[in-house]
Amino acid sequence: MRLMNNIIEQVLILSLVLIPATGYAEHNSFGKMGVVSPKVSQDAPDFLVRDLKGKMVKLSDFKGKVLLLNFWATWCGACIEEMASMQNLYTALQAEGVEVLAVSIDRWNEDRIQNYVKDNNYTFPVLLDQNQEVRKKYHVMGLPTSYLIDGKGKIRGYASGARTWDSADSQNLFLSLKNDGSLDAVDRFSMRSTSPAGNEQ
Repeated sequence: MRLMNNIIEQVLILSLVLIPATGYAEHNSFGKMGVVSPKVSQDAPDFLVRDLKGKMVKLSDFKGKVLLLNFWATWCGACIEEMASMQNLYTALQAEGVEVLAVSIDRWNEDRIQNYVKDNNYTFPVLLDQNQEVRKKYHVMGLPTSYLIDGKGKIRGYASGARTWDSADSQNLFLSLKNDGSLDAVDRFSMRSTSPAGNEQ
């Protein structure tokens, strides 16, 4: 019963934050592709977690950068599917002020995360949310879930399910948010979505 109440509470919170943007999103590619863009930008909740190198990392450390904040797990097939495109985006645009932060919600077996990242040569920061604190702050209910955050620390988009993050349209979106943060630029963006993962195992 408590789990059901928590889910209902999270849905209600998300509806307050994101649903007011629905009318706007329906008229741009975010809406068409199932990516919600808030009509009124929201502050991205700050957090402090450890990365795979043992360094403590805060979201606010990246102020001035455009962020792809991605929640994932090693057991999530759809998460694994989109990771290569996240690396390609990171490689292409890091020098332009675009960062990728991958927050793992795996509860145990840090070695498994380390080995997966190393075996696939992923170089973007991977953060550990073993206590699920960051996941709760962002009301993540399914994986993968991604947030687009601008240089002012505002949430500019929300995506549930895997995406092709290295497409030309995707790169143009991140660059437009870096250059002027204009929601008008978002209208040029489209992403091919795939099936989201199921619930946590």
